[in-house]
Amino acid sequence: MPRPISLQVYVSPELAQQVRAAAEADGLAVSEWLRSQLKKALANGPAGATDRGLLDKLYRQSLFAFVGLDALLSGHPDHTLRERAHTAWKARCKEAGMAVAPTKGGAK
Repeated sequence: MPRPISLQVYVSPELAQQVRAAAEADGLAVSEWLRSQLKKALANGPAGATDRGLLDKLYRQSLFAFVGLDALLSGHPDHTLRERAHTAWKARCKEAGMAVAPTKGGAK
């Protein structure tokens, strides 16, 4: 059997405490618990480990597109175009069964 390879990672004190508590709750050493979590994440495919990063990237790109498009619509000679685009967007959201406005939370 080949010798195991050591990987090193730095985490915040809070995350270290959570990992230690989770390992203890499962009755495992921290290294065993981490190894099992890595295996689970990799067994689910690369998306399992990167969903949050992918969502963050898509959100940033969507926000950039929104701001740019809104600026272009605001400066368009047809001053009704921006409002018509918003109305069409709301209709498409409704057709798709999506809420137009957040159902909870929001800007402060």
